[in-house]
Amino acid sequence: MAVEAAVNGAAQITHVSSLVGDLARLDVSGLSQEDFLETYDAVARLGRLTDALRARFAGDLARRSAPDLPGGGLARQQGFGSAGTMVASVTGGSRTGALRAIDAGRALLPDMAAMLPVADQAGEPPSSSTPPPPRYPAVASATTAGDLSVDAAGLITAGLETLTDRVSSDQLHALEERLVGKAVNLAEHEVRRMVARAVARADLAGHEEREKRQHAERFLAWKEDQTGMVTLTGRLDAVTAAPLRTVIEQMVTQQFGARRDQDPTNQDQRSVGQMRADALFDLCRHALGCQETDRSGVRTTIVVRMTKRDLDTGRGLGRIDGTDQPVSVGQLRRLAGDAGIVPAVLGGESEVLDLGRRVRMFTRAQRLALVERDGGCAKCHAPPEHCEAHHIRWWDKAGRTDLNNGVMLCTRCHHDIHRQGWEIQIRAGRVDFIPPPNIDSSRRSRPGGLAAITIDAE
Repeated sequence: MAVEAAVNGAAQITHVSSLVGDLARLDVSGLSQEDFLETYDAVARLGRLTDALRARFAGDLARRSAPDLPGGGLARQQGFGSAGTMVASVTGGSRTGALRAIDAGRALLPDMAAMLPVADQAGEPPSSSTPPPPRYPAVASATTAGDLSVDAAGLITAGLETLTDRVSSDQLHALEERLVGKAVNLAEHEVRRMVARAVARADLAGHEEREKRQHAERFLAWKEDQTGMVTLTGRLDAVTAAPLRTVIEQMVTQQFGARRDQDPTNQDQRSVGQMRADALFDLCRHALGCQETDRSGVRTTIVVRMTKRDLDTGRGLGRIDGTDQPVSVGQLRRLAGDAGIVPAVLGGESEVLDLGRRVRMFTRAQRLALVERDGGCAKCHAPPEHCEAHHIRWWDKAGRTDLNNGVMLCTRCHHDIHRQGWEIQIRAGRVDFIPPPNIDSSRRSRPGGLAAITIDAE
């Protein structure tokens, strides 16, 4: 029966592949915008479903490739060093994508604990014909329905796997359901941030252990090749990397902004990578005794955020502006005592203490408060150093310079909102974006800011 099902499955997949191949050769340039968007949504769902099937096989391939199996497992028997290498080779994708597919596939595998004989309510053992539930039911359901991408499923599964021996099964699956419910509307990088914060909050002790391990594993090295080019390699924990990232990204952002005022015939043509390299050079040259004043014109300030309660107790989680990974309060205290570090300490209900005066331009304190609420660009979640505080109701139209009339936006989103006609509303300290009718005829609000990528604490 199993062999017959496998043969029929292969035949079905071959038939469906032929149909999809025919669709892939169609010319879509003649579709109206409405038909194009509707069809594209259907194509995206189809892609998520085929990815789910690929993940199911990837997860089972990893199960069949356990190193303690005879011959080292399936992947080794096929001449591959690992299941990830084999998946990448068979699919033609990257190793990172292969590992993400394997993680997602683990959520679809049967829950081994649920496969143990357990009597039902009548005292009889469960029927052998009853299929065991998947390891992570909410992830599996959303993935096989085409609602959740394999990237998101893999991130959630990998995060939950770190908690299996740290929290109860009920807590684990409650967290799973909340993560899946939020992730179906998020991009991969947003899911990564959400999962990182949720996992750290669920297991603070484990997170602090990982921080210590990452700090101990930090390193930086360089090597010069025969042409004279030097290659830098390194791994830094979040706290060690924070000053480097903050200063360099703020310098690059300022330089990008300066391009708008430059003569097009003599405009700065450097790439982002080249700007970062030059910024690192300028910083090191300055440290060697450069007597010139700072030419960048940027504020080189790191903002660390934590609640007053956690600051007082020394236990809890906070964050560093521009860094996705949550950071324990103990590590944040290391930074907050240094020069150029601004601790943004919050009171109850995330109330920012000591807000600035209401003036035409948002004050430094108000900008800190807006970043606390929005996290960066409230719409696309770009880091804070790429954003500015903007009035929702313009200043010249009687708009007030207060938190309920302010929003953090990157330059691109700021222009798109005005050009396309989006509306912004602040409700109970959260940002909502209302699309124009030509984008969504029902004008359903879309959550923005940190609330869009954070699950509420229980």
